[in-house]
Amino acid sequence: MIESILIYSRATPHHHTGGMETLAWSLAVEWARSVREVCVVTTVLPGTEAPFTEDGVRVVPLAGTRPGAYSAGWWEASRRYWSALAEAPGVVLSVSAGAYSVVRDRERHPGTPFVMQAHGTSTMEIGSKLRAANPRSLATTPKNALGLLRDAARYRDFDRIVAVGDNVVRSLAAAPLRWSVPAERVQLIHNGVRVEERAFDPAGRAEIRRALGIAEATAVVACVGRVHVQKRLDRVLRAAATLRDRGHAADYAFLIVGDGPDESRLRGLARDLRLGEMVRFVGRVHRDDVRRYYSAADVALLTTARMEVGLPMAGLEALACGLPCVVPAGSLGSETLARVMRQVDPADPGLVAEALRDATRKRASRESLLPAQFTLAHCARGYLAAFEDLAPAARS
Repeated sequence: MIESILIYSRATPHHHTGGMETLAWSLAVEWARSVREVCVVTTVLPGTEAPFTEDGVRVVPLAGTRPGAYSAGWWEASRRYWSALAEAPGVVLSVSAGAYSVVRDRERHPGTPFVMQAHGTSTMEIGSKLRAANPRSLATTPKNALGLLRDAARYRDFDRIVAVGDNVVRSLAAAPLRWSVPAERVQLIHNGVRVEERAFDPAGRAEIRRALGIAEATAVVACVGRVHVQKRLDRVLRAAATLRDRGHAADYAFLIVGDGPDESRLRGLARDLRLGEMVRFVGRVHRDDVRRYYSAADVALLTTARMEVGLPMAGLEALACGLPCVVPAGSLGSETLARVMRQVDPADPGLVAEALRDATRKRASRESLLPAQFTLAHCARGYLAAFEDLAPAARS
């Protein structure tokens, strides 16, 4: 039985709200219920220098690192932490590239298996940016090309690579990455959500709507996540403008829940489109409050240009809260999810507006819509089984 899990992640929900961070933290908390020691090594947390324990998980921010980012300081400090460990952990989980510098020094504790959690690949990132054709994104594609070379070199050092979605599996199995990743080392474990933590909260719905001055008759569209250019929230604003132009301005309210570098541009676009109070920029909220905003909503909308991995955590959380979801066409690698979600071309504001109208014509009961294989318990068990499977091989 695995007695300890060491997780390397550049960011956690303590840094900012994001699907990758939410999944890693949720898994850590779930594992802490049965594993003796679960530790997350991460970058500096503003206002928190010393290690602390929360929900049974020990968090170690490394001095000399940039909050939430990969940097020379992170590569050096993370490796130094590994080298100083007196006792070998049962397994190391690298959230994305978090343990890249550590895995190169794995002989320090040769009995410890290394697992990487892949949320995407550099080839997928490059393809996404080329399709989006956004100048700001395209400017960073050379960096992704260098990342592809780095990934190809590092992937082979891991005992297993866990892909969080079907499309990640396909990317790892395609050239050029298949030359670095033996097929037998790749395993699919879908993202998972703890349903009871995201279940519909009627009191929270009433409280949020009252605080924002939104009547119960108004249909609320929730857009939750990082406010980043690749999330394409400009599509949300154009769908809102379309609904207004069709005479439905008083019938809808859009909530942009989250923060990020694209917020200023989007606020300017909302002013240019004269959306007024139809769109509210809520800003960053505590992860425990996300449930109340989903509860206040009547439909969740995802328009991101980066759904190649499958449905992001935001979509799973919305389903757990019983929300109908409108997502980009072709973004769902799972047939199971395709049966419970509405897919539409997000680049067509008219089609998005129609999908939102269809989803909100009749309010259904708010029972969870999340399929069982996307629950956190199912996800966590999959990882633990993989860890147990690898431990004897790593020790031999």
